[in-house]
Amino acid sequence: MQLRRGGGGRWYVRSACPEEFPEAHPGLYFGTLERDGFRLSVEGSHLVGRVASRGVVEVSREQAVRWMLGEDVEGEGEGYVILKYGEYFLGCGRAEKGVVRNYLPGNRRLPGSELGKALP
Repeated sequence: MQLRRGGGGRWYVRSACPEEFPEAHPGLYFGTLERDGFRLSVEGSHLVGRVASRGVVEVSREQAVRWMLGEDVEGEGEGYVILKYGEYFLGCGRAEKGVVRNYLPGNRRLPGSELGKALP
């Protein structure tokens, strides 16, 4: 796996390609280097979360649903953290003063009508 830098502070991860294949895409969006730390994408949180020993905030089902609807949730930690419900990684947020700020993109959020079907 290779970590490659893209524009705007974005980082991508990809498999090494043989020389005979031209690069058509930088890879899977992994996260963005911000002024105050590295903010993982949802996919980045899946990749890192499985091996992370700190910076992971466990949330309840209710908090997980609220997060997937785009709301901030209560949670301890400092800086960018990975949110986890059971064995599911929900993405990355910024923890500060007992609240984790939601950075989940709008197109990844659940519509309100899907609330009851969202998570087990």
